[in-house]
Order: sequence, then C-alpha cells, then structure tokens
Amino acid sequence: MAGFSIGLAPSIGFVSGQSFTSVPTGITAVITTPWGFELGPLDFTISAAFGGYTGRYDTEKAGEIGIDEHYVTDFNPTIMGIGGNLTLAKLLFTEGHVGIVGEGLGIRGFSGVSLEYLMKKGLNLPVNILVGGEGFISTDVSGAGNTSGWGGLGVRFDYDF
Repeated sequence: MAGFSIGLAPSIGFVSGQSFTSVPTGITAVITTPWGFELGPLDFTISAAFGGYTGRYDTEKAGEIGIDEHYVTDFNPTIMGIGGNLTLAKLLFTEGHVGIVGEGLGIRGFSGVSLEYLMKKGLNLPVNILVGGEGFISTDVSGAGNTSGWGGLGVRFDYDF
C-alpha cells in the first residue's frame, strides 16, 4: 500500500449560506492514492473525501417575520466525494472533490499551504500538515431542496503508509 496517505481535517466554519444560522463545524477524512501524473510543475493525485458536519437553522436567529412558532432544525450534512489534489513545489496545494454534500450533489474544495517539505525532508517525519480554506456547496444541503454551502479554515494532518 506504499504511496497512500490518510488525512484528517477538522474544520471551523466562518461563513455559510441561508440554510444555516450557525456556521457548520466538523471533520473531513481524505484518502490520497499514489495514482496520478505531472502537469508541468504541478503534481496531480487522485483522492477521496468523507466527512461529517453539524448544521442548524433557528427561525429566531434568522429573524423570520410572520412565523407563529419558533423552531430549530438540526441537521448534520455528510460529504462523500472523489477528486484530486494539485501540488506546486510541495508547498501550495488545491484539491477538489465531487459527490454528495448533505442530501444533494455537491463539491468540496480545500486550498492553502503544505508543510510537506519541512515535515518530511527537514524533520524526516511520515506526516504532513496542510493549512488553508475549505468550502462546500450542495444542491440540497439539508433535505429541503435548498442549495447552500459554507466555508471555513481547515487544518489537515496527513499520515503516509
């Protein structure tokens, strides 16, 4: 299984669409394969992402007018997708996954800085740390037919095996 890695990325949301009154937080696991190719200075590898997040909609927080009853809807969108990673000079990265986000089709993106060169070459460790922005968009995030999304800061810890 040489060349595979698994990473866990806790994510703290900062912005969200109208489906949420509390910005989601959660975690994504990414399995990166050894399969890929070079695109000039970029390295492309195939990966898959799986995750779970918390979601909440509160009519009082949303300031809905004309609603007789206050209600709160908790929903926990999951993500499952396949895609790939692009890395430049083992420093800058971007990855995208297409699949299911919540109850509908969606995408997940994660871009930022990789500490791979420092962790693997400098410290000789089998781990990598990636820090960047993470975003999600879905055609039906909560099962109510609502297109929405959210974004935040992600920190991923990858382990090579």
